[in-house]
Amino acid sequence: MNKSTLSIFTLSLIAGTALAQDLPEAVRAQVHAIQADKAARSSSQRKLVTSLRYLSREASGLLAVEGVPDLTSRVELEKDGRVTVDITAAPGAALKKAIEDVGGTVIYESARWSSVRACLPPVHLAAIAGRADVKRIAKGAKATPHAARVINEADPAHKAPTTRAGFGVNGAGIKVGVISDSADHYLDSLAKGELPASFTILPGRSGIGDDNSGEGTAMSEIVHDIAPGAQLFFAAAAPGKAGFAESITLLRAAGCQIIVDDISFSSDEWQFQDDEIGQAVNEVVEDGALYLSSSGNEGNLKNGTSSTWEGDFADGGAATAPLPAGSVHSFGAQNFNRLKDGKSPVVLQWSDEYRSSSNDYDLYILNAAGTRVVASSTDTQDGTQAPIEVVDNVRAGERIVIFKSAAAQPRYLRVIGFKSTLEIATAGQTIGHAATANSLCVASSDASLAAPGPFTTDSLNEKSSSDGPHKMFYRPDGTPITPGNFLASGGVTLQTPGITAGDGGKTSVVGFEQFYGTSAAAPAAAGIAALVWSRNPSLTNLQVRAILESSCLDIEAAGFDVNSGNGILMADLAVANA
Repeated sequence: MNKSTLSIFTLSLIAGTALAQDLPEAVRAQVHAIQADKAARSSSQRKLVTSLRYLSREASGLLAVEGVPDLTSRVELEKDGRVTVDITAAPGAALKKAIEDVGGTVIYESARWSSVRACLPPVHLAAIAGRADVKRIAKGAKATPHAARVINEADPAHKAPTTRAGFGVNGAGIKVGVISDSADHYLDSLAKGELPASFTILPGRSGIGDDNSGEGTAMSEIVHDIAPGAQLFFAAAAPGKAGFAESITLLRAAGCQIIVDDISFSSDEWQFQDDEIGQAVNEVVEDGALYLSSSGNEGNLKNGTSSTWEGDFADGGAATAPLPAGSVHSFGAQNFNRLKDGKSPVVLQWSDEYRSSSNDYDLYILNAAGTRVVASSTDTQDGTQAPIEVVDNVRAGERIVIFKSAAAQPRYLRVIGFKSTLEIATAGQTIGHAATANSLCVASSDASLAAPGPFTTDSLNEKSSSDGPHKMFYRPDGTPITPGNFLASGGVTLQTPGITAGDGGKTSVVGFEQFYGTSAAAPAAAGIAALVWSRNPSLTNLQVRAILESSCLDIEAAGFDVNSGNGILMADLAVANA
């Protein structure tokens, strides 16, 4: 039997029963229909990720899958009714014309990463997927800034003012590059003296803000508060992962010794192997730069706020005849998971190489009662696809189910609901490039509880600050780190985050008057790094990183821990150690 025809008829286990035949007949029929639709997809239809396949049908007035009336794509459209997509293809005039001919717009092209970001009318998705030069079309990954808002005074809490005065350092001679959503309101900041006159936005890289418009400007103000002598540059983490990666390399080309970001592409960053963002980080660090990234505000296991589950596939039971072979994953106490509040994208990744997965896993969402399939992601992994399944807008209480076809090998799994706590959760929340070996990942602690005094060993991490550790199974070129072992005992476990810093401080940017979150902590750490490097310009990037990691107040658990890393970075200790 072709593995693409295998189904998740063991969903009966999700409802707490032992046998698949105990499922309500309506659910059995729906699963049959979904798997039949998957098996019938043509080679060009398989280029569309499941949600876009469903969207293209809905745009034509059809059900996402015939026979499954409650199943929808859950894709959010742009205001003009089009959908933003990332197309894996070499940019070219012919592809651009084809997109424009159907009413689409090319937003960004990257020859290096064979990536085209475009807006397309949903009804024409299938036509573009049918082109020979197109390899894959995925929903455009959205950048997730790691910001929030409360009173926070990181500058005095890190002892930065007394350090500047006592050591006579202010970051002079150091170039710092900031990457975030946008530099909106930067002219206001310049006029108020909150940014240096030399503040530079790389050409075409000012970004477009949304609800957190101007976050990059607020981050730049924080760096300037702590290291007022440093020269600041900005480049947006957009559009898409390819745009983010190129902003990293462009900042380094502009001479930035320190680069800091607060962005993740939550639904599309590779977790177990460096994607284009991670590879760009590697490139600039190998060239001598120090790279810092915020850990994120998606929670942690210690505080009961984790939105992540990681672990080996555990067989929750096999289907019985006459049903096709396959099994669902057991989360331990039950064979499904749930979001505890709100709604969020839910992403499943597993430990296959990201360009050549041949182990077919699927992600299903059932209603809270387990009686209907309401969403699914059933991409086919047959040797050339990514080990990722994504369902948007999963609601609290709906049942999250992982299915493994009989032909698929057990793998290490990662499930994440970015905007909501998971009912069954683990540690390991940090996302993609932020937690890789060459990036210094920064957690957050509320400086308003210390200021105007300094942090102490009694200070604590924010409950929302994302924790580690981080698993990696492949090198950037796709070679396995531990050939043949792709479970928890294989790969390499990276201990992250590396350090903790204060949640920013006050800024003049509208909406960020009281800047809070790891988005504010990361630039505070970058500012301290600038003080260290200006104190001793002969240091290498690796020496500066080692100084930062060894200049911390130990908080949380004794020694290194996956919430605070080495502890809270202190400016006086770091500059003294330089």
